Amino acid sequence: MRKTIAIAAALVVAASLSFAGVVRTTKSEITLKKFGTFTSEQTEKLSGDKRISDIDGTFKGKGLLGGIFKAFFPTGKTSELVDLAAKTITQIDHKRKQYTITSIEKFAADRNAAMAEQRQQEQAKPAETESDIRIVKSEFKVTDASETKTINGFPCKKYLALWTVDWENVKTGDKGTDRLETALWTTPGEALASAQAEELAFGTAYLKAMGLDLPKLQSDVLGTQWISLLSGLDPAGQGVKMDANQASVAAEMAKISGYPIVIDGKYYPTPKFKAQGDEGGIQIGGALGKLGAGLLKKKADPEAEKAPSVAFYTEVKSINVTAVDAAELQVPAGYKQK
Repeated sequence: MRKTIAIAAALVVAASLSFAGVVRTTKSEITLKKFGTFTSEQTEKLSGDKRISDIDGTFKGKGLLGGIFKAFFPTGKTSELVDLAAKTITQIDHKRKQYTITSIEKFAADRNAAMAEQRQQEQAKPAETESDIRIVKSEFKVTDASETKTINGFPCKKYLALWTVDWENVKTGDKGTDRLETALWTTPGEALASAQAEELAFGTAYLKAMGLDLPKLQSDVLGTQWISLLSGLDPAGQGVKMDANQASVAAEMAKISGYPIVIDGKYYPTPKFKAQGDEGGIQIGGALGKLGAGLLKKKADPEAEKAPSVAFYTEVKSINVTAVDAAELQVPAGYKQK
């Protein structure tokens, strides 16, 4: 569980790198076809060495395991206050009017401990037998869609990123192609130049204090976090994962210019697959865990199978360069510390 919390926290940091000296609002939606949908509205306010992120989230569970997955997503109105001067991260629960304070150093220590624990677990695992699944071809391509439109006042250009993985079960002869389709709408970088310059100053200090890789997380903002997250998916449920560490991925991502206003991703595994006598569909592993493996073996409705197994949508609604009242960058009066 500690490992899960640390990884989740790192992903939230990557997703919430904001513009210093501005107020930014975003909305996002994550759908796990067999488990439910998480939607959220987020407002970030940053000034000087403080940033507060107000999140209003809702998770609508689906099926027997919907309730379990709800625990992985913050619901209701919550806030996170980062104070670089005090080197603290404050989590605020508005429903209970309570808050907890954690030092940034402790966050880094917990993260390092979780990573060390993961390495120990991997070293303790018995040697795995060779998988029956062979990756025939893995290809990642970015293309200019030659489309433009205005989104929330931002002039945007569309790019399409397609990742396909062709695989074959050498034992049964089954073959399949899994694909990750991502549409990115970006606005010219110069439109946000002043805000991005201040973002770098805050982000560098914040991430350095937590011992995270700033260059990597900056690139993640351009969409590679989405790819890195889904690289944990196991296409054929046989321990063979999509490889996100190819140099070609970085080269293709370099074709994308501007800051993403909309990222719309969908993951489609091969609809039907029979492995070692199982009658089930694709299993989900890695980043999403192996919860619900039994349910994933149930035969699904053909029409339902056309929907993506995992879908992710995020949209920047507004960015305003404006002064932020210091009173907005603190715990509300009357709240009690846990």
